[in-house]
Amino acid sequence: MAEEIWDEAIGHVLRAGTAGFSVGARVNQIGAPAFGMFVRAQPRTDDREAVYGLLYDIHIDDDPLVRQLVLADAVSEETIRDQRYHRIVPLEMSVLAIGYRHISGEVRYTLPPRPPLSLDPIYLCGPDEVREVASRFNYFRLVLNAAQVPGEQLLASALLNAADTLPEDERYPFLVQAGREAASLLGGDLTRLDYLLKLISPA
Repeated sequence: MAEEIWDEAIGHVLRAGTAGFSVGARVNQIGAPAFGMFVRAQPRTDDREAVYGLLYDIHIDDDPLVRQLVLADAVSEETIRDQRYHRIVPLEMSVLAIGYRHISGEVRYTLPPRPPLSLDPIYLCGPDEVREVASRFNYFRLVLNAAQVPGEQLLASALLNAADTLPEDERYPFLVQAGREAASLLGGDLTRLDYLLKLISPA
């Protein structure tokens, strides 16, 4: 059976804090990760917690060769392929922590007691894991109050990603329920609430 995209690490922890972490990868690993996806920092030992988060930024750094190539009159496809697939072009992803899996197996929707360690592998959550983590909305406040992220857009993208893992007849009720939870948190800021609801409403 072919390996699913969530069975293979998309990168490794570069640096981390309690509120989130950064992931390093190669540019040719960017095919699967996307804004608003649920990810998991998996510890290498059983005495630490797996940390769940939402991917909110993908940043591609340059290097001296890229600086030269962007100024060239014409760049061949072969050169671009070589740059993307053979050279080590740095790619960095930023993740907002939204909870963790306690060593008892329970998912807890608070900041983790400790951050992941450098070089811990990062995985995309598979559909079953996304449904489990997204089934409770306790992480909404963490996302909406995080100063470093576009809160409404990140939460909306995460909810739409989670809805896509559900049977078709369960998607709309899930989003309605999520909208009600958001309304309870943003009742004093109708501009933000209206924007979020528009982002998750069916086209």
